[in-house]
Parts: sequence; structure tokens; C-alpha cells
Amino acid sequence: MTSDTPAKLGKQALKTLVAREKILNAVISLINEGGFGAATSSKISRRSGLTWGAVQHHFGSKEDILAAILDHSHQRFTELMDSDTSTNGSLKKRVDLFVERMWQHYQSDLYVATLEILLASRKHPLQAADSKIKQQSSSHAGTMQAWFADSGLSDEALLEALIYTHTFLTGLMIEQVFEGEIANEEAHLARIKRSMLQMLRGKRLL
Repeated sequence: MTSDTPAKLGKQALKTLVAREKILNAVISLINEGGFGAATSSKISRRSGLTWGAVQHHFGSKEDILAAILDHSHQRFTELMDSDTSTNGSLKKRVDLFVERMWQHYQSDLYVATLEILLASRKHPLQAADSKIKQQSSSHAGTMQAWFADSGLSDEALLEALIYTHTFLTGLMIEQVFEGEIANEEAHLARIKRSMLQMLRGKRLL
């Protein structure tokens, strides 16, 4: 919630927004502390300070809460990667900053919860989130074009570079979750940056 939100919203709308944020934050924290299975209806109610009936009033079902977290994660990523003056400079400089911003998001509790939700629902994808997959893919392509349009690569090639980087950063995040820290973190990030730079220059990775 931004600092000027109260001025833009009416009293009831603000109350609703605060309640929804309490619920989402409760689920995110429960998943981070105990895994996907820890986010039970009773624990969500207790952590958020709301009755389960109130939770359902704001979201409808637990699946809708999970879908809202996935959507929030995508929005947060988009905000972090939003094109601005940081997209100026050399290709290497932009790749370095791009990877650093991605890594910032991937280290967050929000992304950890997102990954837990995706893994837990991989055999039965959330219907509420499924319809947004194509929309998000288009959004990611737009983000890559905003940062790296001068590479001359197609949307498909740019998304390939993004997916490659996403895969390795997710692996680092998982190691951090299990080990508590990442050995040689800076060296790993440097390799990822070099690999992404090579792909954006149209070169094959060996």
C-alpha cells in the first residue's frame, strides 16, 4: 500500500484493502514458515486476526487467495523491472542491473510463497490464475523489449534469455531456503549475468 493510498480511497475501501493485505500476508508468512500445508483455514484466520467467514467474504476461497498471491508476485516483479532511466547505458550495465533486480525479488518471502504454491498445484493448476498465464507472458516480453530492444532479438529469443536466467536464480533461491545461505553467491550471480549477456548478444551458450 503506497503512502498516498488513504487519500485516494474511501473509508470502507481502505478497510477492505487493509483486510485483504492482512490475509495475503498471513498466508505468505505461514507458507514461508511451514510450507504450503501450513496455510490451513484455521491458521490463516488466527494469523490474520479475521474469522474464516470474513476471509471468504474478501476472497471467496483459499484457491482465490493463492491465485491473488501469484498475481501479486507478478505485479511486484513488474514494478521492480519497470522501465526507467536505469534501462540506459551499456548492454552489460543493463544486464547486471536486471539480474540484480530479479534476484532482489526472488529472495523475498513473496516469491518463496509463490514457488511453493506453484509446486503444490502443479498437477491441478489454479483455475483463477490459469487465465493470466498468456497475459503475463506478454507482459514479460514487453519488459524485456523495454530493457533490451537494441539487442535486435525477437520476443521469443528475449523470453528464452529471461527463462534461462529465471531458472538459475530460482535454483539459487532454493539453495538459500534449504542451506540458509549461498556459498559463492556473487560468483554465481556473475556467471548468470555473463550468460544472459551472451544470449542477448545472440551467441550460443557452450
